[in-house]
Amino acid sequence: MKKTDWNFRKKRGQGFTLIEVVVGLAILGVGLMVIMELFAGGLRLGRVSEEYVKAVHLGRLKLEEISLKSLVEEGSEEGEFNEDYRWRIEAKKMDILPFEKDTDFKPSVELFQVKVAVIWKSGTKERSLNLESYRVIKLKSDEKKS
Repeated sequence: MKKTDWNFRKKRGQGFTLIEVVVGLAILGVGLMVIMELFAGGLRLGRVSEEYVKAVHLGRLKLEEISLKSLVEEGSEEGEFNEDYRWRIEAKKMDILPFEKDTDFKPSVELFQVKVAVIWKSGTKERSLNLESYRVIKLKSDEKKS
């Protein structure tokens, strides 16, 4: 019996069985699906990265615009860069004196904390990027004395 089983295999030749072919195709299909998902994920991450780079650029432009102004006022302001990106600025006056305010010293400058938020819609999500800077403004009373 064993000899005939061996002869049967020998007569069949060196080909693959149908089950071996189906299993091989299933493994190949799963592998290709994983590779396609990796490429799709890479493309998505590339797009999101491009959006963040653009948001940083627009936020820095808005910070530069604020630094060119001679006067900064406390409060918030909003606007749009284009149809995709919006901005929000918050300026807050900071106290540069120590916690004890019993001094007669009056500083000749004011310190402002400026926060710029860039907001955009990315697919179904809304993303945002926050930039923060400080701005020193010379008081007008000192300009007249100089």
